[in-house]
Amino acid sequence: MMWNVFSFFLTNEESFIEINTNIFETNLINLIILIGLLIYGNKISFQPTLKIRQKEISQNIENAQKDVVIASNFYSLSEQGFMQSIFWLQAWKKFYQNEKLDIVKNKYKLVENGINETFLTAENLINNFENKSFLSLQRYILFLAASRILRKFLSLSENEQSQIVENTILKLGGGEK
Repeated sequence: MMWNVFSFFLTNEESFIEINTNIFETNLINLIILIGLLIYGNKISFQPTLKIRQKEISQNIENAQKDVVIASNFYSLSEQGFMQSIFWLQAWKKFYQNEKLDIVKNKYKLVENGINETFLTAENLINNFENKSFLSLQRYILFLAASRILRKFLSLSENEQSQIVENTILKLGGGEK
């Protein structure tokens, strides 16, 4: 007889679908005990462990999803804060540039006013010096002219001196003769 997979269910006879009822020959009890032990072992050790592991995995997945949502929210808030920081930085930069320009303009005006004041003071000093020099020159010329006239006048005789004095008084609008 040829052995096949279902040989323990079959009899020695040639009919194709007959079931062998001899328990010892088919070892059916051993198979039932083995299947029962496997089912019992699965219920006792594998199923609770698998259920616990399944719960842990699903809990980890849920926690990971929550962490992703929290991280996404944090990223969104961080990005908004970053954009706001960039906005304020640009505003402050513009403000400080304008303030720096104002400071430079004010300093330039101060320096310009100082230089103009210095030039005006120098110009006034030069004008005063020129006026004083001109007055001193006029006085000196008058002094020289008066000293020459006086020398010539003193070198004249008394008659000539009196005649010059009378003519000068008449020319200036003095008494008539």
